Amino acid sequence: MQLFTNDREAVLVRRPNRFLIIAQDGDEEIPCHCPNPGRMLELVNPGSRLILEKRRDGAGAPGKTPYTAAGVYYRNGVVPLFSARANKAASELILGRIIPDLQEIRAEFTAGASRFDFLCRDAAGRRHLVEVKACSLVEYGTAMFPDAPSIRARKHLEELAALRKEGYCCHVLFVILHGKPRVFVPNLHTDPPFAASLCGHGFPADTPLGSPGAQQGVAVHAALLRCDSAGRAVLIPGPIPVDLGHGKLAEGNSGNYLILLELPQTQEVPVGALGNLTLEAGWYVYTGSARKNLSQRISRHLRKIRKQRRWHLDYLTPHAGIIRALPILSYLNLECALARSLAALGGRAVAGFGSSDCRCKSHLYRFAEDPLENRAFVEMLLQFRHGKALLPHPQGSADT
Repeated sequence: MQLFTNDREAVLVRRPNRFLIIAQDGDEEIPCHCPNPGRMLELVNPGSRLILEKRRDGAGAPGKTPYTAAGVYYRNGVVPLFSARANKAASELILGRIIPDLQEIRAEFTAGASRFDFLCRDAAGRRHLVEVKACSLVEYGTAMFPDAPSIRARKHLEELAALRKEGYCCHVLFVILHGKPRVFVPNLHTDPPFAASLCGHGFPADTPLGSPGAQQGVAVHAALLRCDSAGRAVLIPGPIPVDLGHGKLAEGNSGNYLILLELPQTQEVPVGALGNLTLEAGWYVYTGSARKNLSQRISRHLRKIRKQRRWHLDYLTPHAGIIRALPILSYLNLECALARSLAALGGRAVAGFGSSDCRCKSHLYRFAEDPLENRAFVEMLLQFRHGKALLPHPQGSADT
């Protein structure tokens, strides 16, 4: 099937907001509509090569974006960026495979307090509600959704769980848009409430029908599309396994984090027993962990005022411009491993900062530029989130 047309190609220069991308083709700067509001940290970096589709909806008028960023080249493949067009792929390629004896498909059906993507009927007259989610985050063999908090996605899921009790057969279908995923896992790092809800209400679609979950819950499916540079998409045979076994981790609010801070100018900062530190202008990355109340710990670190100075970081945050947080929920304490990775990326250690209770040289590292615009830093984050964070906690080991 045709997901998009390739009318032009260009290089991404910057993304000023969720819905706007500035691309460049030769000397021409091209404002483009971004049809996927997700963060897409791994996909939309400066220098990424984009596939542009000319807008044919009248939006090319003066002051509007004449093109849509329809796809991006990534890891020797193409990732479609039209998240809404996953519904078209679902209707034409997937629904008939996940609903046996499918007889009818009706788009945009309202039930309860929500509107769902499809109402389907099978040969026996059973009503199937299907909500479709486009999944573009695939790294280290693991596909995850969402890549940013989505209250709407959790609301849909909880509404489906309630409607299941009214006789509907309820489904969530994750359409994975690229890569070679071995498994789908709800993204407990960027949206723990959604992950906990999916693990609590959902069951993998291949669960035996006689099991309790399959009688009461929401069937969770994952299917893989492969798309070429011309916008032609095919469905890869076979479902992708779904792992809903990390619900307790999502609910447990436990794990690790990176705090990114921009210091606009060189400053002398008093840091408790470390004394006065002269910190150059630039970006600083701090690594920490919390065995409980992870989200509350992160929220505290993001506040610049109204807090007692308890951690070394508390002395630095009042001087920061931009502050960002990158949670990594995990069974393991990865704080020191993250610090070693920051050093390996070329970060310059602030000696003794945040590492008084371990053998690390530091847990704060300076970078000259925004780390999120550094492909190697993003790769490191993805490796921890999609691989190391989901490893089970070794028996008898303790946090460091």
